[in-house]
Amino acid sequence: MNLFLARHGESEWIVRGDEAGFNSPLTDRGRRQARLLGRWLAANQEGIDVIYASPLVRARETAEIIAAELDLPLTFDHDLREFEVPYWRDSDDYASPYINGCAAAPSYLPESYLPFKARVQGAARRILEAHPEGTVLIVAHGGTVGTIVRCLLGAHNFGVYTEPTGLHGLRWTGSRWLVEFMNRREHLLEGDS
Repeated sequence: MNLFLARHGESEWIVRGDEAGFNSPLTDRGRRQARLLGRWLAANQEGIDVIYASPLVRARETAEIIAAELDLPLTFDHDLREFEVPYWRDSDDYASPYINGCAAAPSYLPESYLPFKARVQGAARRILEAHPEGTVLIVAHGGTVGTIVRCLLGAHNFGVYTEPTGLHGLRWTGSRWLVEFMNRREHLLEGDS
């Protein structure tokens, strides 16, 4: 099983902030980024079987553009939506990058993170159980992508940075997840300006 996780393209919210609204559309640049990612996936990642996406406008538009480039159907999952409560403000801070680097996952997770984590984890589980042999692409949001990575790797004491249309690749080896790449963006070298 292979899993690709992509963040949506640049949105009006990224550019204009709260003035654009939480459920804002892509910018022209964001649509171009999505097209470039779709073309790159078509040329370099053979065998994507299914695409799932958040229904929020910026992720939906990104996924629709990618699905057209790959000539694949698209399924929207409401549970792949981005967080609505900024949970990271309640997260633990660490005094040193070394003390917690190899420590077990913290016993404390912020209350504000738990409902979001449960929702995203449930969506990822449903999707992966439905496609145990295939290659799945999930198009969502930075927080959603990071939470899926944290859930699969079994640790919630780290963040996952993802640029617009940044791509993460993981492979199930039969006994564990192998992270093959994180925040890949070479698809944008062709013309993201």
